[in-house]
Amino acid sequence: MRRPALDDPLWLGPYRVLAELARGDTSRTLLGSGPDNRLVTLQLFADHNGFRAEEAVLPGVIAADPPWLATEFVPGPSLQDVLDTLGALPGPAAPRLAAGVAADLARLHHAGLAHGNLTPSAIRLTTAGARLIARAAGREPADDLLALGSILAASTTDPPEAIRRCLAANPTAAELLAALGPSTAPWPPAIEQLLAAYTAELGQFLDDHQLPSGDPVIYQIADPPPPPKRSTAPRRRLLLGALALVIAGLAAWIAWPPEPPAALPPAPQPPLVESGFLTGRGHPQAVKFSPDSKLLAAAGTDTTIDILDVATRKPVGERIGPIPGSGLTGMAFHGTTLVTSRLNGDSQLTVQSWDAPTGRETGEPLVIDHIDRDGAWPTLSADGTMLTVPMPSPRRLELWRIADHTRVGRIETPGLFRYAEFSPDGRTLALYQWDGRSSRPSQLELRDATSLKPIGKPITWVDRDRLTSFAFTPDGRTLITTSGGENHTAPTVRQWDTATQEEIRLSFALAPPPGDAPADHLRFTVAAPGLDDQHLLAFTAGTLTVHALDGKQDGPGLPGISSFTISPDRKTVATTSDATVDHTVHLWHAP
Repeated sequence: MRRPALDDPLWLGPYRVLAELARGDTSRTLLGSGPDNRLVTLQLFADHNGFRAEEAVLPGVIAADPPWLATEFVPGPSLQDVLDTLGALPGPAAPRLAAGVAADLARLHHAGLAHGNLTPSAIRLTTAGARLIARAAGREPADDLLALGSILAASTTDPPEAIRRCLAANPTAAELLAALGPSTAPWPPAIEQLLAAYTAELGQFLDDHQLPSGDPVIYQIADPPPPPKRSTAPRRRLLLGALALVIAGLAAWIAWPPEPPAALPPAPQPPLVESGFLTGRGHPQAVKFSPDSKLLAAAGTDTTIDILDVATRKPVGERIGPIPGSGLTGMAFHGTTLVTSRLNGDSQLTVQSWDAPTGRETGEPLVIDHIDRDGAWPTLSADGTMLTVPMPSPRRLELWRIADHTRVGRIETPGLFRYAEFSPDGRTLALYQWDGRSSRPSQLELRDATSLKPIGKPITWVDRDRLTSFAFTPDGRTLITTSGGENHTAPTVRQWDTATQEEIRLSFALAPPPGDAPADHLRFTVAAPGLDDQHLLAFTAGTLTVHALDGKQDGPGLPGISSFTISPDRKTVATTSDATVDHTVHLWHAP
């Protein structure tokens, strides 16, 4: 059991992924939580070919949307895990094991389905008994009973004579259940202690969730279903032969160990708590809040944009796009108008305005030709009224007023790499540039956004410490910079007074990216203001973390993140996932 990794979805439909329970060649088993805080087991298949239509209507299946399905969560280890940890079960445990599995098989067979993959890994042991993980991969119900007989013989040191006689008669699952009757005997103490340890481990992944007070019952049978057609004598002989071979080796099985595994310590309090999610119509890769924090624009990998209502959690108006060109370069809200900038080919920039409530374009687009794409990037102001555009020959940064398509100024920028960012109020422009030579320093300077005159002295970085990002605090008084991080080294975060251009706190290092982090993750390292004046958010190698101003990390990070944004009211963080199967935007708040 582990927390989601970079390639795991954080959500599948309405279900939040809490942990990975198991992983195979063709599927993964995940622990999830629904909108009602109900725990579910999520089966995520590698592709649609691993998903059978019959499985969507299995007993115990809550929801299905290929390539995944959700079933009721069974809080307990698999029989295989128990056998690997404790060895073979004592004989008195066999009736309870058989009764639980037979009850689930009876319901499955009554629906005209067969499990087809009955192994110790498909059986869960809970405090309420044994439960079967639902599948419908088989054709013959009798095969399930043959597999159950083999499992009982191989997993218990001395199966009761009544079970052996019953299975030898080639019963149906309903007949076996009726013959066994209700099994109220408790599990042996070692199994009960193992279940307690499993519950303690599970608690680390649940945050504010509560474990169910009693184990959920996957299948309940008021009256045994009518028996299906019986198999013929060859099936009975095959079952008897298999049982004889397995029972012959009982004396060689492992003795029952006395000591249970120790319970794990509780998990630390998370620094961000899930407050909900917004479902788009595609996989989101970038998000932006409106000024009143009521709307959220979600740009998808298919070059469309959904406008989502944060309160109702539903799309608003028509979907924007698909937007032609080679990709979005920025989004900003001006009231309820969404302003987007996008590239067309290698050297043309187009800026468009959209009415967010309806999704309709307003006004004529601003088109700028022959922009510089070599180490430079255009930038929108926070209110979507101004635009910086890098231009070549000579290298310069032009400022444009979007409303009337007017160029209002230019700054000579000889550096090959250059990037600008507006302060939240739009009055200050931070401009970073570097000529691309490791022997020369890079610098960041502040300028008045109206007169374009420098403010104070430039901030200089020497050696190979290059900036990867910078951001203003909401009041514009502090500039947060992130530098370094190349070749899996630790990025450095610094905080500067925008009035004096002096550091106001000691710098601190973020955790270096792991050695197996993808190359595209290494390029995006960001430190930004947090949800209050005492914290920062840091994003590196696909993980979002919360830090105090002195750099101390607050609790564990959120893995599997591809982008994030903070609402203007500083109450919510919105994140998108690396997993393309995840079509949701996840909302977080401070605990």
